[in-house]
Amino acid sequence: MSDKSDNVVYLKNRVSRTTEPVPKVCEVASEIFEEIIILGQNKEGHVQMVTTVHDPAELLWYMEAARFGIMLGATEEDD
Repeated sequence: MSDKSDNVVYLKNRVSRTTEPVPKVCEVASEIFEEIIILGQNKEGHVQMVTTVHDPAELLWYMEAARFGIMLGATEEDD
């Protein structure tokens, strides 16, 4: 299993990135998260989202928290 910081957006302005393949990222996420938002490009080139978050306000809050962390430049590269 990968380090728990892989692909996790912490609300303390830290964004971790990884080059792990999608199945590995999903495997790690399934062990860590209770709710999740997956946003990406499908194989046809279209942007899509899959989420377990049902409340639109909560969904937007998570997305804004991630955007805030990215805009602050608080990212770290894969080891």
